[in-house]
Amino acid sequence: MTNDTGPTRLGYIPAIDGLRAVAVLSVVAYHLRPGLLASGFGGVDIFFAISGFVVTGSMMGQRFAGLPAMLSHFYARRLVRIMPALLAMLLATILINQMLIPEAWLSRAVPQTARFAFFGLSNIVLATDTDGYFGVQAGFNPFTHTWSLGVEEQFYLFFPFLLFWHQKLDSAKLDTARAVWLIGWVSAVSFALCGVLTWIDQKYAFYLIVGRFWELGLGMILCLTLPRWRPVLAAWPGTMRTALAIASAVCVAAALAVPEQGGFPFPLAIVPVLGTIGLIASVVSAPATPVARVLASAGPVAIGRLSYSLYLWHWPVFTLFRWTIGLETGVYQLTALALAFALATLSYFLIERPFRRRTKTSARRSKRVFARMAVGTIACASLGFVMLVEAQALSISVTRDHALWYADGDRPLDPAFTHCTVTAAWSARGGGNVDSWTPGSCTTPPASFRVFAIGDSHNTAYTPDYRQLAAELGVPVRSYFRPGCPFLRLIQPMDERRHCADYYRAFFDDLRSQGRPGDVVFLPGLRLTRLINQFGHDATHDTPVDDAPSPVAVAEARATLARLEAAGFRVVIEAPKPLFPAPPFRCADWYDRANPICADGFSIPRAKVLALRQGVFNEMTDLARRYPALSVWDPFPILCPGDPCRAFDTAGRPIMFDGDHLSGHGNDLVYPAMRDAIVGARR
Repeated sequence: MTNDTGPTRLGYIPAIDGLRAVAVLSVVAYHLRPGLLASGFGGVDIFFAISGFVVTGSMMGQRFAGLPAMLSHFYARRLVRIMPALLAMLLATILINQMLIPEAWLSRAVPQTARFAFFGLSNIVLATDTDGYFGVQAGFNPFTHTWSLGVEEQFYLFFPFLLFWHQKLDSAKLDTARAVWLIGWVSAVSFALCGVLTWIDQKYAFYLIVGRFWELGLGMILCLTLPRWRPVLAAWPGTMRTALAIASAVCVAAALAVPEQGGFPFPLAIVPVLGTIGLIASVVSAPATPVARVLASAGPVAIGRLSYSLYLWHWPVFTLFRWTIGLETGVYQLTALALAFALATLSYFLIERPFRRRTKTSARRSKRVFARMAVGTIACASLGFVMLVEAQALSISVTRDHALWYADGDRPLDPAFTHCTVTAAWSARGGGNVDSWTPGSCTTPPASFRVFAIGDSHNTAYTPDYRQLAAELGVPVRSYFRPGCPFLRLIQPMDERRHCADYYRAFFDDLRSQGRPGDVVFLPGLRLTRLINQFGHDATHDTPVDDAPSPVAVAEARATLARLEAAGFRVVIEAPKPLFPAPPFRCADWYDRANPICADGFSIPRAKVLALRQGVFNEMTDLARRYPALSVWDPFPILCPGDPCRAFDTAGRPIMFDGDHLSGHGNDLVYPAMRDAIVGARR
């Protein structure tokens, strides 16, 4: 039970809604076109400081019979405030995602992010599974923005206990400063950890509660100390109050406008947070200042009330545009913005506001019962989400033909080339993964050698062929994979990739412990600079590229090949495949063909690719002359039989998945030649 006989509750302050409008419009502007507001993502820091203040204020003036009563009251209010609109967005977004968006190797964190967003944990997934908030993958994950909700929901795990202690001290007429000091110390530790994590890896500081607690904590402290500072500020001369408001507004504006240079969230996040704290203090103590009047005017207040729904819906809309028609032109940007506002308005009036009103009219109902109902609703929604994730039949994309497009271990084996059963296994090694296929129950004599394949994603792109090789020849295959860790690329030394050292070392350790003379080491890889990645051109697209072999990399290759040859291994290295200027999987559907990423098409002059690869190919053949254990396998004639080279065959089936990875159908085309190259290497 609660009552309102304690300290005065913090009433509604329109200017704070206006400040919410500043925060959400900053974030939306940055997400729509980063050039509009260089550090608009700092709007989330404004939100954090506001949330710490407002959530604390919503509990002021109330007394509870005990901690359980407070917890049930607080969490019921938070669930109603956050979950209905969030659940609607998550379910609608995953439905559209399943219908329209093809699966990509570099975006498989999408369903995982959404699943954890149901429980306020998506920030942890993003901190561990992606390339960071400022990386390209984040821009194509429709649930990236839920990280901030995860931070807030994790803050709510601590908030009621801290507040309850404060209220217990207040009720007992004891010094509440002890509680405030504790929150201050926890915030100080969080700020220090933010600095450490920013130095270790920016994404940890950006996404995790340990590096963000201080932002909400400062808002909480501001609210708890309100009886002390509000009379002081209210007694200031009008010019001083106006100066405080303007100085705080300038801090916020500067924080949003100055480009981020790697110092975010530490130390740069302190600027928007302190600016927000100053603005809140100003509008609470002096609502008549010019800044307060602007923030409390009708337009900002209306957008502020819409801010939660707008934050929820703008990002999925923007990512949907990126995946389909694109978000590069002004017309598409305005269309996406209008759609985001329309969905936010519907969400506010049909979901947010009705649930809030229902909560008020049912205030007498047990908060515990209400909380249980809310948890049940979340569980049902989660079940619905899982069903949507598994409902592959919902897709209208041509890429739903999984066997045709995807080069993974789920493709069916070809009966014509299957003489053994195959057992698949997975393990972690050296910071990477090892997939293994072990044959059994062979109807023909099994092979007497093993195959060890190593590389990055261009190695795993041959997964169907590795599995088929085990099924046909009875040869055990082990495939080593770590993102960004190619093996003997020739145009770049492996030693430059320091993060790959453990991975390479683990591979050689396994060769020593498990390999035997006569085993085959297969080295696929992208040994040219790609023309385009899965998400568009990278920053080096317009700079001249020199794919001449690196003398250091060549020396490294010679030492490695001499080492393998001395141990009795046979080595097969893949010659460069054709490269394409557009990724087929991004452009194969009617609704995405107009995307700018597709503009350069799916063909390239044969002579151009041959010229691009000439230097690397010549170096490979020279290495093969030096080291009898090495043979060169060239899939180019199979993948480019005519001029120009094409990413689709004459029947319209994809040979390539993206600009430089094979599709499932591409694996079928090259399999006989790959098998013959591996078997022939032992002769």
